[in-house]
Amino acid sequence: MDAKKNVSRREFIQTSAVAGAVAAFTIVKPQSVRGTAANDAVSLVWVGLGGRGTADANGLTAAGARIIGLADLFQEKVDLARKIFSSVPESNCFTGFDAYKRVMDLKADGAVLVTPPGFRPEEFSAAVAAGKHVFMEKPIGVDTFGCHSVLATGEKAKAKKLSVVVGLQRRYSKNYAEAQKRIASGALGTIVSGRGFYLTGDVWDGRTWPRTDFPTEQHWMAKNWYYFRCLSGDLITEQNIHNLDACNWVLGGHPIRCAGYGGRKWRKYIGDIFDHFNVTYEYPAGVHLTFMSGQFCTIHDSSEQILGTDGMFINAGRANMKIEGKNPWEATPGDDANKNEYEAFLASVKTGEPRTDTQHAVDGTFVTILGREAAYRRKEVEWDKLWKENQKLERKTYPVSDI
Repeated sequence: MDAKKNVSRREFIQTSAVAGAVAAFTIVKPQSVRGTAANDAVSLVWVGLGGRGTADANGLTAAGARIIGLADLFQEKVDLARKIFSSVPESNCFTGFDAYKRVMDLKADGAVLVTPPGFRPEEFSAAVAAGKHVFMEKPIGVDTFGCHSVLATGEKAKAKKLSVVVGLQRRYSKNYAEAQKRIASGALGTIVSGRGFYLTGDVWDGRTWPRTDFPTEQHWMAKNWYYFRCLSGDLITEQNIHNLDACNWVLGGHPIRCAGYGGRKWRKYIGDIFDHFNVTYEYPAGVHLTFMSGQFCTIHDSSEQILGTDGMFINAGRANMKIEGKNPWEATPGDDANKNEYEAFLASVKTGEPRTDTQHAVDGTFVTILGREAAYRRKEVEWDKLWKENQKLERKTYPVSDI
């Protein structure tokens, strides 16, 4: 986790690309590995039955998996999931805050973890302890303590030869992998700076659920989880991780420090997360990346630009990616990163060649925490110092100013 110092930008990204080989992945069709009979499918238990979890469960089953167990805090979520996956017996369905522990006792190849990210580290630990391969959504935690935990669990998964895939789809985009490879080979010349955006409307369209509908404060917060930093990590962590992890990838590693601002300009009706951030990261060799996000906008812009002396990399959307300048390149149509990651996970389980997404997922999560803390504290924060703080967010609301 040490910041990389005293190397040129070209050396930094080339060394990182070769050493990590993160950009390289092979998609193997499950049917090319072995047959597609029902009893040959990768069996999975599914924890966290909300919208994102349903998309992942559908994508994984379409790629050849079989859901055999369900777990969620709320019974209505289990009921909805069983309408889609009717073959799951009631005896394999669990509810409550400990549901993830009980579902791990089922005999299955792997686990799909898609609860609010504040719960992710302990669920990941339980899955690996149970000997299960893991597909889990980003982010992998909401604080430094969670990042430390996931990193340690990832090492245990390696020792057990368990595959770990994290839902950072840009990492499984063939086009993004090609762009990263070209940039690492010098397509942009000397990289100078970058900028990124995640501008969108209010999450959940402003929907909330009243406290009186739930038996405890923890149940109410879990239902409204996005609005609480201890469960979502704030919008920069839960949502903006896609862009910031991709910038880490293209730039060859994580930043050294960050300064930033943000606040609650208008979303004051629930919770304690900000509704906008504006942060600037300093990467090795003096490369600065400015990132702006907000959930109050009438437009949607989720994009990144990396600027160099010989050209510029532009990702203006999944179907619009290119390099302009001396070494031009354009993305190939038809790249489905979601499908790619589902197929890669299942192939890794079937072939016994585990994937190891933990390190870059921890770095991708922590870069968002670095930006968040810089904005919260309204001062420059260094990566190494924040990592050593080992901050742990309690599961409670926090007072915030109206800045």
